[in-house]
Amino acid sequence: MTAPASQTVLILGAGLVGLATAYHLHRQGYRIRLLDHPDWLDGFRLNAADPAPVLLGCHHESHRLLQALDQKQPSQLDHPIPLEFQLPDGRNVSYQSARLPGAFQWMMSLFSFQGLAWQDRWKLFSHVEKIWEQAQTLPTDLENRTAHEWLTATGQSAQAREWIWGPLAHWLTGNDLSRLSAATFVQLLSTIFLSDASDARLTSVSGSIEQRLMTTIKQALGHGPIEFHTLTTRPHLRFGENGLRDIRLPDGMTIQAQWYIIALPHQQLLPLLPERLLTRYAYFAQVTELTDLSEVVVQLTCQEATQTPRLVLLPGRPFNQLALTPLRPGEISCRLSALADSLADLNTDQVVDAAIAGLSRICPNMAPKDILAHEIIREHHAALSLAPGTARLRPLPQSPIQNMLVAGAWTDTGWPANLESALVSARRCTEIITGRPA
Repeated sequence: MTAPASQTVLILGAGLVGLATAYHLHRQGYRIRLLDHPDWLDGFRLNAADPAPVLLGCHHESHRLLQALDQKQPSQLDHPIPLEFQLPDGRNVSYQSARLPGAFQWMMSLFSFQGLAWQDRWKLFSHVEKIWEQAQTLPTDLENRTAHEWLTATGQSAQAREWIWGPLAHWLTGNDLSRLSAATFVQLLSTIFLSDASDARLTSVSGSIEQRLMTTIKQALGHGPIEFHTLTTRPHLRFGENGLRDIRLPDGMTIQAQWYIIALPHQQLLPLLPERLLTRYAYFAQVTELTDLSEVVVQLTCQEATQTPRLVLLPGRPFNQLALTPLRPGEISCRLSALADSLADLNTDQVVDAAIAGLSRICPNMAPKDILAHEIIREHHAALSLAPGTARLRPLPQSPIQNMLVAGAWTDTGWPANLESALVSARRCTEIITGRPA
């Protein structure tokens, strides 16, 4: 049996979430043990091979970690980009944050945005203004209503919901308006568009999750007291009266630590727990009610002389967004994403044809002959369902087991299950253990 060393933390899951948590704790002098398994993937577009996401300015934790990791060699391929929407008539319109103080920036940004009809812009402005002046308050039942219902109640037209709000909701959360909680949507809109102008500005981050984050974190961890264990079968967690007692590995070895962090997706967490915990604690029982949403991505590798990164949100016919990212000189990656349901009636060739047709509409200078390769990626855990009532199901990092924390993009962070949520979760776990800001 291995006795616990002073200030020892054992982390189950060596994906991005587990590595980020280990990175923060390592910097504060903790001894780290990481257990990994080939089936333990983070999901939510955070697996090693997934491209780094486009970041908003309000994704402060993501920017902070990237800056810390890139100190020696900042990437020259990260670029600010506009938030573009393609309208059904083929026009592309951009949302630009005005560089004005306070509320003036979003007012000017809203009234200059041509994606919404004048009536929709005015109704939205009037609604927000009444709330600011306390002449009206937000409904108290937003968590029980969908974003579609709330937008309809505020006077947003069917065109606005289809062309602007629907694509925006899908990009931000992976959910469509008809199943997304109104409370979640309102919170996101307020965070992104109603604060500093910089919060709504976009940065296209080059490379993959592995290249930009995981590899660099592993290099940093290689200079300290850390142990990696790669497992072939799931470990056995053994609980005592005072918390998680130890973890028994498949080879019979038993490892103890002062703290245990489960940095796994919710589907991988539950099989590790004994039935008595699921029935005794609502904290764990509620996790069983969380569900994920599927997505289909068509990735086209094209030859293109100009390699300007872009993000274009589409009105879901059938794709919801197009992301263009430079790969290498003369080549660009074009990723079209769609809800799995919207492509259910198409075979593989038809899905690729639809993607090529969509790309041609957005980038008419790119012909089918420019496509060098294509790949269809079916992601079954692309997004966490954020339907009304889901907020109460997402757990806080501190579990009912005193020395066991839970980390992941799917936990209660105030963000959808994305990169920012994953990194906020990692930092919060660190702060619980250390008792001070990470």
